Amino acid sequence: MKKCFTLIQWCACLLFLAVLNSCEKKTDDTVYDKPAAYAQLEQGKYIIYQLDSLRFVNYGLDELIVSYQAKDVVEGVTTDQLGRQAWRVQRYLRDINSTNENDWKANIDYEIVPGDNYLEIYENNLRFIKLQSPMKEGFSWTGNGYLPDEPFNQYEFTAAMNIHLWDYTYEEAGATIELNGKNYDSTVTVTQVQDSSNVPILNPDMIAQKTVWVEKYAKNIGLIYKEVAIWEYQPPVTNDGQRVGFGIRLTILDHN
Repeated sequence: MKKCFTLIQWCACLLFLAVLNSCEKKTDDTVYDKPAAYAQLEQGKYIIYQLDSLRFVNYGLDELIVSYQAKDVVEGVTTDQLGRQAWRVQRYLRDINSTNENDWKANIDYEIVPGDNYLEIYENNLRFIKLQSPMKEGFSWTGNGYLPDEPFNQYEFTAAMNIHLWDYTYEEAGATIELNGKNYDSTVTVTQVQDSSNVPILNPDMIAQKTVWVEKYAKNIGLIYKEVAIWEYQPPVTNDGQRVGFGIRLTILDHN
């Protein structure tokens, strides 16, 4: 009886060790897309957006939204400041209601740097890690880690004080999104920040802030939606309260 009991104990121990070893070796074998799959890195490729620019005018008392058509065109291969291969993208603007191809005017240019496990954007001397592997739901990374402490110091606010610490997070991976009557499959949403206080401004004697930065990407296309709102309301001291900051919304209209 004693030998039988010992044998049962021994078998149970072996079974426990086998299960434990199996758990320790379990890995995520899912094959995820590479970040570069969410960009069109080929000369001549373009995306046309509606660009809505939020500005505060009349000393911050009034809000103004100016809309354009924006066309981002991949101009060709270049080399970034670190000696890596990059793709130069030129943005053109024209009136929101224009259909004349001659109306496009060069605006800004930026670089896309594709790596095995990342996709970087270099714009206005600012370096962003827009996408990072693995591209799965809930994965986070510090996409603004290369930014200075106050990249928007032309605005006198604290809304983006810790922008270099923001955690980018994947949400809605694989979702289908409808924008301007068209469906885009295999998309992913990247949320950098979504925060606000005293918005809408119900108490004009209190500071208010809105800090939102969300981007959506579609596989084999690139950026299809972008919403940025970084502003601060400063309560009145002698005159009326004022808002300072900016906002941008990009929504895809067409692409080739």
